Amino acid sequence: MNTHYESSRCYKDVTNKKISGVCSGLAARFNLPVWATRVVMLLLFLQMPFIVAIAYLLAHCCLPSKS
Repeated sequence: MNTHYESSRCYKDVTNKKISGVCSGLAARFNLPVWATRVVMLLLFLQMPFIVAIAYLLAHCCLPSKS
């Protein structure tokens, strides 16, 4: 029961990070390739830079780290 809870949590993946590990943690959570998550984040940032920047900053501050 504990393994399901651990696999369904969002976290920052500090071992596979470029900036702070938010994209790699989200990719692991949703079982997606890390590069695809980063591309989607970049495209969203180009469309809505202020909202994505605030959301990324909040995720960086609030998500726990998992190494």
